[in-house]
Amino acid sequence: MKQLSFLFTFIMTFGICHAQDDLPAVVPDRPGYAWGAEVTPERKLIWDNGIGFESSPDGERTFTLNTTILRYGILENVELRVGTDFLLNGNGLESPHLGIAPLSFGTKIKLHEGSGWIPSVGLLAELKSPHIGSKDLLPSHIAPSIYALFEHVIGERFWICYNAGLEWDGETAAPTSFLTLAVGYNITESVGVFAETNNYLHSEEQSRHLTEFGVTWLVSRRVQLDLEADLDLRHFGKCYGFGAGVSWLIN
Repeated sequence: MKQLSFLFTFIMTFGICHAQDDLPAVVPDRPGYAWGAEVTPERKLIWDNGIGFESSPDGERTFTLNTTILRYGILENVELRVGTDFLLNGNGLESPHLGIAPLSFGTKIKLHEGSGWIPSVGLLAELKSPHIGSKDLLPSHIAPSIYALFEHVIGERFWICYNAGLEWDGETAAPTSFLTLAVGYNITESVGVFAETNNYLHSEEQSRHLTEFGVTWLVSRRVQLDLEADLDLRHFGKCYGFGAGVSWLIN
C-alpha cells in the first residue's frame, strides 16, 4: 500500500511539474508605474491585483483596498484589458469615503521584439469611462491615455524599461505628459529588485515627480508577488505611498 501511495504521489508531482513546464510564464504589469512591452500570451488571462496606501501634500489619505486589471491575450502580440480600483479616501480619515474608480478599457500591442540594446517596443492605449464607477469619481467626459513602451533585457540579470505618454483627465483638453524610467536586477531566477522615476508634467502646481523602489518574487510560472514603496521628492515626507500585490496567470 505504501508503494502504491508513493507511486501515485510521484505521478501527480511529475504531472504538475510537467504542466508547469508547458505553461507560458506570467507577464505582470505590476508593480510600479512603468509598463513593459510584453503582452499576455494568446488565449490566456492574467489578473494583476493589489492593495496600497498613498498620502498627498494636501493631507488626503487614500487606501486602495483593491486594484484590479484583467488582461486577456486575443492575438500573439495583442491583449485586451479592463480595470478599476476600490478606494477609501479621507483627510486624516476624519470623513472616510468609499468609492469605485472609473472603469478603464484598453489594449496593449507589442510592435517589435528587441535584442540586447535594441529595445522591444509596445503601445498601450486606454479609455476611462464617465459612466461606470462612483459618481463623485467619474470624469465629465471619456478620459483617454496613450503610451509608447520600450524595454531592454541586458544579459540574464538586468532590464531597463521606459515609457512616454499623454493622459487626459476628462475635464480639460490639455493632457498631462508622462515620462518614466525603471531599472531592474534579477538577484535570482525568482527574486528581483527595481527602482524607477515617474514624472507627471502639467502645470507647476500639478506636476509630480515620484521615485519608487520594490521587490518581486516569482513564486511559480503562474504567480508573482510584489512589494513597493514610493515618495515625491518635491514634497518629501508629505507625499508617499506603499503597496503589495499579486499577478496571476489564471488559465
